[in-house]
Amino acid sequence: MSDKAAKILMITGDFGEDYEVIGPWTTLKAVGFDVEVGCPEKKAGDTVASCIHDVNDKYQTVTEWEGHRVNLNVTLDKCDPKDYDALVLPGGRSCEYLRTYPVVRRIAEHFIVEDKPIAAICRGPQILLATGKMKGRRMTGNFVVQTEVELAGAEFVKLGHEGVVVDGNLVTGVEWHGMWVWLREFMKVLGVKVSIDRTQVENVM
Repeated sequence: MSDKAAKILMITGDFGEDYEVIGPWTTLKAVGFDVEVGCPEKKAGDTVASCIHDVNDKYQTVTEWEGHRVNLNVTLDKCDPKDYDALVLPGGRSCEYLRTYPVVRRIAEHFIVEDKPIAAICRGPQILLATGKMKGRRMTGNFVVQTEVELAGAEFVKLGHEGVVVDGNLVTGVEWHGMWVWLREFMKVLGVKVSIDRTQVENVM
């Protein structure tokens, strides 16, 4: 990377999945990226409410509770996707309504057409599929997106909780349980190399 930090855009909204928003934001910031988070009809300085999902064998779907307040630092309706190097789409129920906004579809389409790095997890692929530009792509995600993927002419790869699929610059993950491998593979696409100096580790232990 150049001296100027590469910029990553994250799109989320009310009831985006908590881990899938905060995890990528903190990790990508920690390795030096400038991460901007936006939501349609909201502006920089506003917040959205995350949600906390979990799996319980008693239920056919995930449980859900309100989580943290997530700070927005970009006004999505005014941002130019050309200014960003990569796109992150967390999951959660927010994806169901975010994909209905023309501005969200326009931004997502830019990253697809320009073949820029995209990371989407859980329900995040719903936003990509809403562009009509995903025919022939391979992806995974939460089981609820399988039908949409197939109707869009893409290939759905059914995997376990820690599953991830890399298709060129597109990195998709199943859900937050596997966020570590999803982020690892996305950072490879971004050209990030993480190494551990074990001698230094041993010196502080």
